[in-house]
Amino acid sequence: MTDLQIKKSLLSCPGDSIQEHIDHISMSQAELAGRLGRSIPKLNELIKGKAPITKETATKLEYVLDVPASFWLNLERTYQDELLEIEQMDHLEQCQEWVSSFPLAKMKSFGLLPDTRKKPELADGLLKFFRVASPTQWYNIYNGSSLAFKIELRHTAEPQAISVWLRLGELQAEKIKVVAFDKKALSNCLEQIQDIAYNHSDTWLEELQTLCASCGVALVYTPCIAKAPIYGATRWIKNNSLPLIQMTDRKKDYNAFWFTFYHELAHILKHGKKDIFIDGLESIKPDKEKEDEADAFSARMLLSEKERNELFKYHNFNEELILELSKKFKKHPGIIVAQVQRQYNHLYKNIRLNSLKTKVEFTELSI
Repeated sequence: MTDLQIKKSLLSCPGDSIQEHIDHISMSQAELAGRLGRSIPKLNELIKGKAPITKETATKLEYVLDVPASFWLNLERTYQDELLEIEQMDHLEQCQEWVSSFPLAKMKSFGLLPDTRKKPELADGLLKFFRVASPTQWYNIYNGSSLAFKIELRHTAEPQAISVWLRLGELQAEKIKVVAFDKKALSNCLEQIQDIAYNHSDTWLEELQTLCASCGVALVYTPCIAKAPIYGATRWIKNNSLPLIQMTDRKKDYNAFWFTFYHELAHILKHGKKDIFIDGLESIKPDKEKEDEADAFSARMLLSEKERNELFKYHNFNEELILELSKKFKKHPGIIVAQVQRQYNHLYKNIRLNSLKTKVEFTELSI
């Protein structure tokens, strides 16, 4: 027998105790009904658990059966608690098929789900993770029929994995202390952001996150999840009051990180609060004009037009030249190498140039 079946088999309503008591004292239901001032059908509902024992009924039972009202009320309370538990277990049993499509192993490794194979327990964890009452609400939210949430994943191959990654970003954002959004302050911080990218200190990720928070932007770093091919995402949360930039470490590359970050930053600076941008999902048709605008902004932030023109005056690139230009432009050498390799594909195999590139990997998930 399953846990649910055992629970159901052991469930006993307070009416069973009433029946046992009147049987013990040789009193019929008809006599009890008369002494309580109830009709026989109404008493029968009480005996079968179809009607609850109220305070009034408990008081009358105390007078008639000489058993304290508190006994009957505690019995009713325990029964209702057990009934609620069974209903919840029943509900979770119905969620088992929904559970199977999620990246359960990854979620367990993050500590988001209990380390168990029992589907009802995993369903309970998933419902709490997404803060939804049932799989129906999950489908409404992530498949586009919700009026309050406009991320439409119904055309994606793996909506479950993608929804987990997106939800993680929201939970991470809740842990960040962010001031009210200030677009002007954010624009004024662009030079500081570029300094962080150039200096690449041991705490550059924390510095960038803190600077964004001081302008009213929640920046979170969410490790890559298999079957969620996302580079980054931008959306406004908390009733469109908080801009959220969510980054992944999918490419593990410093240049890729900064290109994506600047791209997402452009969406906040230049586009509307109701827009949702998920970079990397080919199945979601993007707004080409807005994406092109964000790409252009990102390219300028990585290298200005003047810097780019100067860079490509050269045709032979070596480690010394890259470091010299890096110092002159105040741009990280890994970013300059990536720009050069995009122009000259054969340089992707240049070991000395590749040694200047930096790996980006999010090893921890703070929620």
